[in-house]
Amino acid sequence: MKLHRPGTWIHYETQGQGPPVVLIHAISTGSRMWTRQVEAFTDHARVITFDARGVGRSGNLTGPRHIRDQISDDIAALLDELGEESAFICGVSFGGVIAQHFAATHPHRVEALMVVDSYGDSRPLSLSRAAWLASVYAGSVSNFLPRTLLTGLMQQAYRQWPEAAAHLADAVRSLRPWQAFYTRNAINLVNYLPAITLANYPVWFVLGEDSWWRSERFATEFAAAVPRAKLIRVPDSADPTPLCQPETFNDILRNALIETGHVKND
Repeated sequence: MKLHRPGTWIHYETQGQGPPVVLIHAISTGSRMWTRQVEAFTDHARVITFDARGVGRSGNLTGPRHIRDQISDDIAALLDELGEESAFICGVSFGGVIAQHFAATHPHRVEALMVVDSYGDSRPLSLSRAAWLASVYAGSVSNFLPRTLLTGLMQQAYRQWPEAAAHLADAVRSLRPWQAFYTRNAINLVNYLPAITLANYPVWFVLGEDSWWRSERFATEFAAAVPRAKLIRVPDSADPTPLCQPETFNDILRNALIETGHVKND
């Protein structure tokens, strides 16, 4: 289905009946990465997935500025379209940043928050953080590499997780380089910890233990700053964990949905 937004449109899908659960994909992967989760939870919840602007079956960005605000407002408009006041919000990697931005800008619409393989505060407050931030800004130009090369790099990097390798290789084949470049740079420098610390909804931070460098430090910093956050590490997994270890991730998400009453404990 298509949600018309100023200057663009958002492709979305909703399946199942019950409490709403919004799943926000990793950068450039699109909503198809959530196939395993849609299959697992549509008997118990209303699962809402979408392609962020600039990705997949959605329209282009409307410019390189205010991208996080625009995507967060797209989610709010989507909930309005579906007649949902609030939802369980889950985002992975890029989607984890967007999930936190949505929580910071639309806090009354968040029933619970799950952040996967992401970060809540990336300000360059130390040499390690500054080096990481510089590396991701520099790495954003990789979106302009030949697609055959990018596809091969993805398949090689995720060779121990064939399902993730296949999904990510497909995402690279349909990549829109400038859209991905702008989006990648829009999420690099953030600080959501003050807003999330002050909120009262449940929070989970899920981390694949084989994710990118500094991911463990970001996770422990997040857990320390948000005392009510539950930090869950997933062995033999990288970013994005829902593709690398889908069954384990589904168990984590199911337990969170049971705890918040979104899914009954059968």
